[in-house]
Amino acid sequence: MQHVLNSLISALENGESVVLGAIVRSSGSAPRTSGARMLVRADQTLVGTIGGGALEGGCQAKAKELLSNSSKDSFVELDFDLTDKTAAAEGMVCGGKVSVLLQKITPEALAQFSSLRETFARGQYPVVVTKLPRNGNLPEISFLNASIPCNLPVQLREEILRKNRRANFLADHEEDHYFVEPLIHPGTVYLVGAGHVALATAHLAAFTGFEVVVMDDREEFANARRYPEAKEVIVLEDFHNCLPELGPEAFVVIVTRGHLHDKEVLAQALRTDAGYIGMIGSSKKRKGVYAALMAEGFTETDLERVYSPIGLSIGGDTPEEIGLSIVAEMVKIRAGMKV
Repeated sequence: MQHVLNSLISALENGESVVLGAIVRSSGSAPRTSGARMLVRADQTLVGTIGGGALEGGCQAKAKELLSNSSKDSFVELDFDLTDKTAAAEGMVCGGKVSVLLQKITPEALAQFSSLRETFARGQYPVVVTKLPRNGNLPEISFLNASIPCNLPVQLREEILRKNRRANFLADHEEDHYFVEPLIHPGTVYLVGAGHVALATAHLAAFTGFEVVVMDDREEFANARRYPEAKEVIVLEDFHNCLPELGPEAFVVIVTRGHLHDKEVLAQALRTDAGYIGMIGSSKKRKGVYAALMAEGFTETDLERVYSPIGLSIGGDTPEEIGLSIVAEMVKIRAGMKV
């Protein structure tokens, strides 16, 4: 979402209208699921993806119409039936059915989207509610944080609360159509240790949308030159109490240079609500660290939270391959899948 948002704001700052596309419904083996977004600029440049192929081609053509001076429409919903036969004819691997909402965004909306970017920078991820008038007027966009404005229909407010940010949905109320998008935190990876494996992991984690925080007590390893994609790089005095309070959106990756450091950081991580805790090392190392922690009062239930040896089993042994296996495991956890 961030790179799409940045490109959208850049276009609006230049006085350019754009079309924002989002998948609002999908079924079958569709190439992308509900919530995937794509931006179409006036020069037909695409930012982001909703699945490629005929799907994006159709949306791109319709976006060109919406951006033309002759168009009176400000939004449109397109339905695609990507059956296996149709998908194969277009060279697409996936099939299924997809509905895409295309919205024309004009420079008048710059302040709203700039505000959304500032909200992201504060670590907050709101619910976006777009009112789609049936009379052809421009969509009205609201960003909801802790509270839900009372000017929304009661039924819609109740539905937002009931769904509890789990999925996008469309709703009708009287003469208007609403598109509700919960923007989900992409997850923050806390890389404790800044060696070779951490370097590969940081790059791939950032590439797949995670925020990355790197920690180490060696400044020659933990610095912004080595980790340009990191949100924050912290040089520690030592590993004692290095982790802040963490919530379910946190992913802790323990890759320090020694067993004692790993044990100390793992003990801290287990005292948090982190959604993922992974520790590098062999089964033998894990056994020793676990025994030491149980002697300190941790239980088997506590230790069942830990992914160790860390990463999916892909048969790799280079830092890059290990980093790939770690990030693949985190992506799977983030998607709500069992490992």
